[in-house]
Amino acid sequence: MTRGFPDAPARCHWFDEVMRRYLASVLAALCLLAAAPAAAGAASLVYLDQGNDVAVARPDGSLAHKVTHATDPENGYKAISVADDGGITAYLSKGDENGNASFVVLDQDGSVRAGPFLFEKSGFCGGLRPFWTATSPDGTFVAVSYWKGSNNCLGGSYTPSVRLTNRNSPTFGTSTYPSYDYLSRPHWLHHPDQRLAGISGGVLQIWQNDAAHMQDWLAVTGGPELQDFDFHPTATKLLLDLANPGTGVRPHTLALVSYTELSTGAAPPTDPAPQILCTAASYATNDTGGGRPLWSPDGSQIAWTTPDGIYVSPAPVAVGETCLLSPQLVIPGGREAHWAPFEVTQPSGGGSTSPPGGSPTASGGSTAKPRGGGSKEGPSSAPTISSAKASATRGAFTIQLKLRQAATVRITVTRKGAKKPLGTLTYKAPKGTFSRKITKVGGKPLRPGPYTVVIKAGSTTKSLAVRVPGNSRQA
Repeated sequence: MTRGFPDAPARCHWFDEVMRRYLASVLAALCLLAAAPAAAGAASLVYLDQGNDVAVARPDGSLAHKVTHATDPENGYKAISVADDGGITAYLSKGDENGNASFVVLDQDGSVRAGPFLFEKSGFCGGLRPFWTATSPDGTFVAVSYWKGSNNCLGGSYTPSVRLTNRNSPTFGTSTYPSYDYLSRPHWLHHPDQRLAGISGGVLQIWQNDAAHMQDWLAVTGGPELQDFDFHPTATKLLLDLANPGTGVRPHTLALVSYTELSTGAAPPTDPAPQILCTAASYATNDTGGGRPLWSPDGSQIAWTTPDGIYVSPAPVAVGETCLLSPQLVIPGGREAHWAPFEVTQPSGGGSTSPPGGSPTASGGSTAKPRGGGSKEGPSSAPTISSAKASATRGAFTIQLKLRQAATVRITVTRKGAKKPLGTLTYKAPKGTFSRKITKVGGKPLRPGPYTVVIKAGSTTKSLAVRVPGNSRQA
C-alpha cells in the first residue's frame, strides 16, 4: 500500500516564516544543541577524498586522513559502504583488462580484509558499472547499484538496477540472490530487523518477510520528489531528502518522519500512515542526488554531502514545523560519507595500501599487490578538468575540454525536463585538449532543444547547459 503525503509541498516553502515566528524558540534550541553531548558509542566518518582514496575522520573532522594511497584517481576507489563489523566495502575505480568491476573489503587502517572479488564474470556492452553500494548491518550482503547493459549491444538501453552479492564469497548472476530493476538508493534497516529498502518510481519500497520482493511503503505526492532516505538505527523515525522535479542544481529539503512498527506479516507495512514531524528547507543544494543524509550509529547525529564537502549536525530538533540543524562543514571536499562504528585514532604512518592488483575471484581473495610498483603519497588535489565548454550546431553539439592528465571522460546527456538521461558516452582522452562532436546519444539523433550535459573525468564533474538548434527558422 502506498502512503501519500498530500500536504508535503506546502511544508517545503514556509521555512522563512517559521523562523520569524519561532525566533525565541530557535535561539533556545540552539543553546540546547550547543550543549548537546557527543555520541555515546564509537562513531566515525568514512568517505572518499578528492583523489578517490578511502579516508576516515572523527565526526568533528579531526584526525582526518586517508587510509589508502592510490597511484592516481583512476586507480582509486568508488561506491563505498560500511557494515557494523567496521568492514569497508569499496569498489576499484578501474576495471580489469576486460572492463569487469571488482571490490575489496578494507579494515579501518586501509589493509585488505578480503578480496578482490569480481562483481560479474563479464559485462554486457559496458553495462556492469557499479556506482553505489549498501552493505548489510551484519556484513553478509552488499546491495550494488549499477547500470545494466543490453544483451543486443545496440546501445541506448541501459537499465538502473540493484543486485545483491555476498560480501565475503560473492556469487555470480541473479539466480542465487534477487535483483531489482529500476530500484535506486539502496539502504538497509537495522530496526526492527535487517531489511533492504530502496526507491523505485519515486516510491520508497521495503523488503518483506520472504526477502524476495520489494513492497511499496511510502510515497511523497503533490510536489517534491523523494531523492533519498535513511532509517533511524533504533527508533521508528527516518530522514527523507526531497527536491522539486527537474534536473540541474536544485535546493533539497530534509524531512524528519515518524512511523509505527513495520509489519512482520501480510498486513500493510504501517498503520496509521507515517507523519512528517518537521522539515529543513534548502539544507543542501546539489545536482547529483541531494545531500544523502545518514544517521550516526546511535542516532544522535546526522551527516550529509554537498558540493562543498561533508556536513555533520546533531540530530534534527523539531521547533514547530521546522527541523533545527546545527551543521558544521567537517570534511571540505569529501564525498560519499558513511558512518562507521569504530573510533578513529592517530594514524601510525604505515599500513595503507594501493588498490590490490591480484586477480579477483568469485569465491576467494587474492594477494593484495600495489599497482605500479608501490604506493605514493597521494595524487595532486588539482581537478582533472581545467576548463569545459559546449557549443551547438544544427543537430549536434561539441564538447571541448582541457585536461590536466589523461583520463576516462564520461558524458551524460539529459534532455531538459526529462527524468532519465538519454545515455552516457565514454571516451579515453589524452592530457591536454579534448574535443568531441556529439550527434547521437543512446543510438538516437539529437533533437532540437535544451540539454544538460554532465561531464566526469577523474574526480572532477562539470555540468553544462546547451541548446541544439533546429532548422534556420527555429535557430
